[in-house]
This record gives sequence, C-alpha cells and structure tokens, in this order.
Amino acid sequence: MQFSKWKIGAVALVCMLLPGSVHAQIVKNERLLSFEEKQVPAFVTTAAGSQLGISDEHYRDGDHSLSWTFEPGAALSIKKDLKFEKKDPTGKDTYLSAFIVWVYNEQAQDKQIRFEFLKDGKVCTSFPFGINFTGWRGAWVCYERDMQGTPEEGMDEIRIVAPDVKGKLFFDHLITASKVDARQQTADLQVPFVNAGTTNHWLVLYKHSLLKPDIELTPVSDKQRQEMKLLEKRFRDMIYTKGKVTEKEAETIRKKYDLYQITYKDGQVSGVPVFMVRASEAYERMIPDWDKDMLTVKKAYDALEEEGFAITIHGKGTYITAANTELLLEEQKKETLFRAVIASGRIVEDVLAILKAQDQKKEQ
Repeated sequence: MQFSKWKIGAVALVCMLLPGSVHAQIVKNERLLSFEEKQVPAFVTTAAGSQLGISDEHYRDGDHSLSWTFEPGAALSIKKDLKFEKKDPTGKDTYLSAFIVWVYNEQAQDKQIRFEFLKDGKVCTSFPFGINFTGWRGAWVCYERDMQGTPEEGMDEIRIVAPDVKGKLFFDHLITASKVDARQQTADLQVPFVNAGTTNHWLVLYKHSLLKPDIELTPVSDKQRQEMKLLEKRFRDMIYTKGKVTEKEAETIRKKYDLYQITYKDGQVSGVPVFMVRASEAYERMIPDWDKDMLTVKKAYDALEEEGFAITIHGKGTYITAANTELLLEEQKKETLFRAVIASGRIVEDVLAILKAQDQKKEQ
C-alpha cells in the first residue's frame, strides 16, 4: 500500500499526538535550525564572556532550543549559506523570502536586540526586535520589504547583537530564508514595522491598538460597577450548567491533559508545543509536493479513513479499525514505525523509503 507524501506527513502528526509519543521535528531542512543536536553547531558562536548551550528548558520545535547568555553589546554569529532568494522580477511569483524565528525571554527588558544579515563580513540588511516580554514570541520578517538595507543573494551569516545590558534568550525554529505568501505577516510590539502597508482586517491589529479614543473617558461609578457585576452573574448563570463530574469523566479529562506532557520545574512550565497550522506555511517552498493541509490533524484522520484504517462515529470520535487480524497487526507495525521515525527526528522522505522497502520485501 502506497501513501502520498502529504498523507505520510499527516499520519506522522497524528502519531506525534498519541499517548507516549515524544516531541519531534516534523520537518527537517538545511534552512531550518531546531538545535536538536547534543552540542551547539560549530557554525554558531558568540563573543568571549557570553555563553551558548543546547537547552531543554524551553522549546518550540522538537524538544530543545539554543540558549544565549549574553554580556552587554555581545554578538551571536550563525555562519552558513542563508539561501536567500530575490523576488521574481516578472511579478508572476509574488512570494518573498522571509526570515523566521521564535525567541523565548525569561525576563522582560525594555531593550532591543538586532538581527543583522551579512555577506563576506559586510552587513547587507538588518532589523530590531523588542525584548520587553516574557515567554515565546515569533517573527516573520521579509527581507526585501521589512528590513533596513538591501539583502543580497549569497548572504552567509546571521549576527544577533545584544543590547547594552546583560540577559538570556532562547532561540528555536529559526529559518534562515524561505519564500512565503507576503500578505500574511503581522506587525506587533516586537516588530511593528512588518507589513506596514497592509490594510487587511486582522493584520492591522497593532495599528488599531495605538488609536486613542475620540470621546472623553470618565471614571466608572460604584453603581456602574454593580451593574457590570449583575451582567456578569446573569451571563454565568446562562452559560454554566450545574452538575457533578464523575470519576470516569475526570479520568477522561486527565488523559487528555496528559497528552500535553506538561511539567513544572523551578517555576517554569514545559510541554508539547501547540502547533498552529498557519505556521506550516513556512514550509511551503521547503517540502516537495507541498499541500497546505498535509500537517493538519483532520487531514491525518481523513487519510486513515480513506485507506480504510479508521472510522468516524458522529458524536463519539475516530477509531482505528481493521478488516482482519492480519491487517490489524500490519497497522500496529506501521504505527510503531511512525513512532520510531518521529522519535529519531527523521523526515517524511525517510518514512517513505522505509515503507517502500517493506512493500518490496513483501512482494518478493
């Protein structure tokens, strides 16, 4: 039985969500840095006095990230071919090369770091990134539209420059350059200059947040506070249904919670990263035979149903099925295979090769 590449990707995603699975990269590509190696890559360096490390404290892709403890004005250097591609001069291909990164900050500081992109030691283009936040923040910044300076094909280094204070940041899911649909990037407090010319509905949330009311604001009176509390009570009474949770229901909730593998350590919370399917648009020009739905859970279940391996009962859920014991055992082997491949961090093409080899062996 042959699976298409997008079906393999979708089924792999479902396997990743199964109980007992480990966090893993779904996509591996030379443009994507997920820092899953045991040691910091040789092409990633920092100045004396600052420190780099592979950390499992925080992660967005796989289960590790790059930690950088920096001194004032220090620089982190990533030396490799960025694979930047200029926009299509004919205008037929409207996609633009974008730099994509996730940054975790444990302590907010009203400062900025600076991302610089170099060719042969010369800074071609750059942009500032605000670090006055805690937790994860992502950035999709198009080279030719959003950055300062002029990007050049053949750029071979990313330099991250620290502010004039000490600090510590974590970087993950860093894509050096990937052509993306340039309409979708959104400005925020970290990168307020992104996609500045857009007027599309949700993409102007940051601009709208800066608007000032054109009517005078007046203090809220005690009577108004009481009226708001009354509205809240009526709303709660309307939507909340009183009832008793059974032990069986509680156990079902616990099992769903356990899927996220949430842990608490030294005041930090970790677990399976929440994957937003729109984020997969970064992979469109990185995966052969791309299908925008290939990494969605729904498509994974649809693929299983199409091949006769699952059945959906309305109001109940989706269940793995088999026509006979032999088929069931075969699918159990496939599930184990998917788990093993994902756990090792291998990619969709690896799964295809293994399945093809198994099919050929069976036909002999």
